[in-house]
Amino acid sequence: MQFPRFFVRPQICLVMAGLCLVAACEKEPGRYQASGHAITTPQPGTPFGEYVSDSRSKIHDTLADIRFGVEQHPFDDYTLDQAVNMRSPYEIKPDADACAQKGKTVTNGDGVGFLMVHGLSDGPYLLSDVAASLHEALPCATLHGLLLPGHGTVPGDLRDIDRADWQSMVKYGFESFDADIRHIIPVGYSMGAALVVKAAENHRNDPELSGMVLLSPGFQAYSELAWLSPYIRYVMPWVDKHRDHDVAKYESLPMNAAAEFQLLTVPFGENTLPPITQPVFMAASSDDRTVRSDVAVHFFCGKVQSDTRYMIWYQGEEKALEDRIQPICDDIDIVTSANPDLRTVNHAHTAMTMRPDNPHYGLNGDYRRCDHYSEPADYKACEDDNDDAIYGETNLLDSATPGTLRRGTFNPDFGRMMEKMTDFIHKALEH
Repeated sequence: MQFPRFFVRPQICLVMAGLCLVAACEKEPGRYQASGHAITTPQPGTPFGEYVSDSRSKIHDTLADIRFGVEQHPFDDYTLDQAVNMRSPYEIKPDADACAQKGKTVTNGDGVGFLMVHGLSDGPYLLSDVAASLHEALPCATLHGLLLPGHGTVPGDLRDIDRADWQSMVKYGFESFDADIRHIIPVGYSMGAALVVKAAENHRNDPELSGMVLLSPGFQAYSELAWLSPYIRYVMPWVDKHRDHDVAKYESLPMNAAAEFQLLTVPFGENTLPPITQPVFMAASSDDRTVRSDVAVHFFCGKVQSDTRYMIWYQGEEKALEDRIQPICDDIDIVTSANPDLRTVNHAHTAMTMRPDNPHYGLNGDYRRCDHYSEPADYKACEDDNDDAIYGETNLLDSATPGTLRRGTFNPDFGRMMEKMTDFIHKALEH
């Protein structure tokens, strides 16, 4: 997330923000207001299938009214039903045939539950490729894909959300598996990684918690101005407002959501979290411009005390890891980000969890991330079909020809990452 520059004098801030709020009340589209159908945490004991069904109904009614009811094509060519499918939580049950063929063992997922937790402004789809790969590798496992409160409907539903709401949903997710699940491995992306680690504090003595997978871990915002968000959210309601035409997630971000993320991650920045004794798999990019990847490395080296740990560090344009952090620890696999065959220069924060052939976010997918361009001509050039376009993080913006940089939305190393992740999970289940 990126924070704009502010006037230093608070009087000017208040006056300007007041004028902006008046204008917003007159002109804001409905998606910038609370829908009245926001996703909330179910009551304890609610069957996961019931939570999925209830969430789908809320998403359907909200999008039908606020988006499809007033816009002809809010998500380009995607239909309402397709949008609901991509934004909803999901449950993937064991594949009985594949499980029987491979063998009903813990190594193949018998008694294993994966909890998928997405990030800030994201949705369950951002972990769908990871979930599908895990389901193929461990067909006897059960996978629960969460949709965090305030997400999936319209960005306005994040304007009054509290980090405790997100934490209560993850707690529900941990408790949502049937009694036959003996091993729980949460998979957290971005802010979801912070939520997973925080939830693990309450489950550190539970034998069911068998490991954690943390992808582009959101342990501290990259912006040096992020600390201001809890204070200015009352006078400056939005970090960004965009078209919100991505069918899978929000593009606009309320300042309140950024503020709650900032407060959630304070213990990571202050290094006050207790050690982690469970196995941990982590993947991060040197060039991440949404969160501080060096904080993730410090956490991995300083807090993860399990002998079963593994981290992939995607090295891009920034200084080499050993030149940024001293000393670095063992168990870090340094991988070059650039992949000319897939026109990828480095790894963006937004690229970690999607495969290159994903129909929405992949190399030939229908969505191009171009909201880093403010000039209409550059934005259009970025979105248009162009074999010269490159994929990477926004730290390349000034060095790239205007209109040619698309923020990365897929991981060119996805297949190898999943192989390493599967190997780690097998070791964790034997831990």
